[in-house]
Amino acid sequence: MATGWGSLLQDEQQLEELARQAVDRALAEGVLLRTSQEPSSSEVVSYAPFTLFPSLVPSALLEQAYAVQMDFNLLVDAVSQNASFLEQTLSRYGAVELGGPGAARTKGLEDWGS
Repeated sequence: MATGWGSLLQDEQQLEELARQAVDRALAEGVLLRTSQEPSSSEVVSYAPFTLFPSLVPSALLEQAYAVQMDFNLLVDAVSQNASFLEQTLSRYGAVELGGPGAARTKGLEDWGS
C-alpha cells in the first residue's frame, strides 16, 4: 500500500535513507561532475545536483519552455556544425585533453576538424 508524501517527509530517518540511495544511484548511473577542487581530474568527481522530489513549475513557464524547445534545438545544432564560429569562440580555452587518465595527447581546437 502506497504512503502519502506527507508521511515520508515527516520521517527524517526514512528521508535520509532515500537521499542516500538517490546519491548512490546517481553515482552508479554516471550523473557526475568534476569537483571545483580538482577541475581537470576525471578521477575526482561528485554527483551532479538533482532534486529528490518533483518540483512544481507554473504551467505558463512550462508552455514557454515547450514553445522555444524546437528553436533552441535548431540553434544548438547549427552552432555545433559551425567550426569557424566554435574555433573563434572557444580558442581562448586552448587544448583539450582526450581520453582518460594519463592520455598521451591533447587536441587543440585547430585539430577538431581532422
